[in-house]
Amino acid sequence: MDSYSKVVVIIPAYNAGKFIKKCLKSVLAQDYPYVEIRVVDNNSQDDTADILNEFNIPVIRNIKNYGVCFARNQVIKNTNSEYVMTLDSDVILQPDYISKIIHRSLNASFDTGMWGGTVLNMRDPKRIDSLGIILTKFYRFYDHGAGKLYKNFKASSLKVIGPCACAAVYKRSMLENIVGANGEYFDSKLHYLVEDFDVAIRAQNKGYRFEYIPEAIGYHYRGGSNINSKHAQYLSFRNRYFLILKYFKLKNTAYIILSLLLYDLPRLIFLLISNYSYTKTALKELQSFIKERNRC
Repeated sequence: MDSYSKVVVIIPAYNAGKFIKKCLKSVLAQDYPYVEIRVVDNNSQDDTADILNEFNIPVIRNIKNYGVCFARNQVIKNTNSEYVMTLDSDVILQPDYISKIIHRSLNASFDTGMWGGTVLNMRDPKRIDSLGIILTKFYRFYDHGAGKLYKNFKASSLKVIGPCACAAVYKRSMLENIVGANGEYFDSKLHYLVEDFDVAIRAQNKGYRFEYIPEAIGYHYRGGSNINSKHAQYLSFRNRYFLILKYFKLKNTAYIILSLLLYDLPRLIFLLISNYSYTKTALKELQSFIKERNRC
């Protein structure tokens, strides 16, 4: 088989010792034969490196935690498979997850460039973690179906703009066509959190669609790397406004104003009280981002 039959599975890892072995074993057990695995260890301080040494797989070892976006870009730039799969280190896949998606992709319309399966909550497998990602007119970000009982849930493809990057498959040709102004596939400025929304918005703006494959099943623990909660709060706050500033459209002005009054202002006050240092940093970074865009 040539390179265009392959799927490269990118697994960024940071302090992933609790789940990385199970994650890798689930990828190695895939019934789709043309899978290459690339792990990027973002300077883990636990036993992640020792666990990775047990596997005969290529590992990029970074000297600091550059974030999942940077890690994914490292691999995408140095591989040439037709499909790129992003996989979080705390996700376990059923053996046919990749084959279900790739086989469906072969019959997909030419404008389909993103696929995702049914990702269930590892802590409570009867409930949904994500069936894709939803962006509202208020620029609020949600995982479709999160927390709902999967058995009784009716997925709506009309709302979903892309897959959750915890277990997403992208067509490489689409990623090449939507490269950001900074030359990156995933915007490393975002570090992690809502980076999949950024990709999906760019893809949607170029006319690409997402397809949900319900029979492809995975399980996501979510938060398996024990990232500092205040740091995650800071990224969530900052990255939301990064995306608003990048993609705001005049037709959504009324929704944004309502959101600022009813959601954002109370949230800002809360964060300034409970997480002052990180919130101050986020506001400075947003100010710099605005100045940078005004110079362009």
